[in-house]
Amino acid sequence: MNSTIRTATVAGALASSRALPRSTWALHWRIELTAFVLLIGVLNLPLLLGPSSTTFAFLPDAVKAGEWWRVPAHPFVHVSLYHLLLDATVFFLLYTELRDKGRFERFTLLLAAGAGSLLVSLWVAPMIQTRGLCGLSGIAHGLAAVSALEMMRGATDKTLWRLGLASLLLVVGKSLVEAVTGHIAFESLHFGQLGVPIAVCHAGGVLGALLAWLSFGARQKTTPQP
Repeated sequence: MNSTIRTATVAGALASSRALPRSTWALHWRIELTAFVLLIGVLNLPLLLGPSSTTFAFLPDAVKAGEWWRVPAHPFVHVSLYHLLLDATVFFLLYTELRDKGRFERFTLLLAAGAGSLLVSLWVAPMIQTRGLCGLSGIAHGLAAVSALEMMRGATDKTLWRLGLASLLLVVGKSLVEAVTGHIAFESLHFGQLGVPIAVCHAGGVLGALLAWLSFGARQKTTPQP
């Protein structure tokens, strides 16, 4: 009976997220993804044309001086083509996992991961004052944690549930180790193409996304058992 209730709950969530006709929903989804592609392309245009620019990176002193656009723009800016390709690929793969959720929930998870990444970095990483912050890796780590939780919640057998748990532990564990050491995993293998990473931003992204995911879960009405 419990499995039937869970199946009905998941089916209801999917139905509500696709209240529009499938063709219309698919068109809106393609527009949403295209908008992200264009946003990333425009903000990284200086990088595509030559050396990287800090015009849109988050720099605390610049933001205090009134350059507020750096706050929403900084996750989409990168320091090298390698950095851009790595972050964008992972971001789109993970964001696509949210396609069955409503747009409001998707954007909330995205914003929460970005906010957590930035706020935790400001709190515990002094180098952000001079180095700044940019890149989608903090958000990507948050979305990876959400993806693992969704895998566990929708698992139809123990193997899939355990795979989701292992993925969650891997993302959380990696982020915590990076936060403590101040270095990202396999840092030397990137050959300096990621600039000077603010490693703790990954833990911040995970924290922000998990809080948002738990908030949505707490608001869902529990179906009473007969």
